[in-house]
Amino acid sequence: MVKPARKYRLRAGQRREQILASALPLFARSGFAGTGTRPIAAAAGIAEPILYRHFRSKSALFCAVLGLVADRLEHVLGQVMTSATGAGARLHALARALPQLLQSHEDELRVLCAAAASHADAVQTTATRAALTRLGTVIAKGLAGPGLQRSVDTRTAAFFLLEVGLGSALLRPVGVQAVLQPAFGDRIVAFLTRALLPPAR
Repeated sequence: MVKPARKYRLRAGQRREQILASALPLFARSGFAGTGTRPIAAAAGIAEPILYRHFRSKSALFCAVLGLVADRLEHVLGQVMTSATGAGARLHALARALPQLLQSHEDELRVLCAAAASHADAVQTTATRAALTRLGTVIAKGLAGPGLQRSVDTRTAAFFLLEVGLGSALLRPVGVQAVLQPAFGDRIVAFLTRALLPPAR
């Protein structure tokens, strides 16, 4: 007689990560209001009451998903910004990485953009602001030091670049051709070079 495979219970931290990973694409597709906790629990392979052992409400779960989004985007932005030396080179690296970043992190960006637009409640607004601040800060750190025009404030430039990325994330899924063109990254580089970097000597 073949014994059934033994089921191993996940630790609390692992279960929480599993729920977040399952909730992210559902929130990306249907938004906060359009996503119920029952489908999230089903996607995570658990009963709905177990979900509420880890998150006291759907809003708390959504805020935790925003934290996951910030973690993932902060990591990839940090990798891009540290792949080159000097503010100018990092600016080029970030602009050239934008098309791939928009494609590979579409769910994260959709959740973030939707949260920024909805203002569903004060708690979610606070979580959204914290996520956006984290992303702007990692870009600002990458732009710190010599390389930009002297008149450019690094933090202002960083959050401008974040706006460019988020705007592109809104335009790409609905098929705006300018964002979908292969040369989009290079055109962003050319524009930002003129705006933020000193003229070549």
